[in-house]
Amino acid sequence: VIPAAFAFFGPEKIVEIATAGTFALGFVTMPQILGELPLSAFFAFSWFLLLFLAGVTSSISMLQPAIAFFEDEFNASRKKAISVIAAVSFILIQPVIFFIGKGVVDELDFWAGTFALVVFGTVEAILFSWIFGIDKAWEEVHKGAQMRIPRIYKFIIKYITPTFLIAILGIWLVQDAFPVVMMENIPEENKNYVLWTRVVLVGIFVFLSLMVKLAWVKRKKAGEV
Repeated sequence: VIPAAFAFFGPEKIVEIATAGTFALGFVTMPQILGELPLSAFFAFSWFLLLFLAGVTSSISMLQPAIAFFEDEFNASRKKAISVIAAVSFILIQPVIFFIGKGVVDELDFWAGTFALVVFGTVEAILFSWIFGIDKAWEEVHKGAQMRIPRIYKFIIKYITPTFLIAILGIWLVQDAFPVVMMENIPEENKNYVLWTRVVLVGIFVFLSLMVKLAWVKRKKAGEV
């Protein structure tokens, strides 16, 4: 989207477009770009169809771990797990729909789709390489595999990946963390919506952490860990 916007609108407007947010990029900027092309109606239809399919498929992939968690850890049937997750998702999605122009989508996209990816990626890289141990992890990766990963990736996964991710987090903390946390670039009329979005995100994180804790205690009592 950004390269296309740069090509059509030039360098003067690209910063404004890039900072307008996820919703504006997908539903405002791209239709304007597609409107300048031949067969604009066809390309616009294709764009929104692909956007819809991407949203549906990514939603399924994001919800599947939660469904599997309830099935495996709490012995819930698949139908019951899907019903509970669907009901909770339906309730939580309402603010996104009704307050779509208030910064809710962009706040969710940043914390859940950008910041959390780097944080969890860093944690996973450290757990995989240093806590579990790169030698055991390497052996686990190749169990049942017909092809072997080049050994250079053993070094990359253990040293380069965590260092790179920690550097990204460190630079962000120094350069952008304070303005983001203090909502300096959020319009005054949107700050309450953004604040409540953060409260909900923290609540979801706490709830999921408690569920993992309960599952751990359950397995510990059963002697499985």
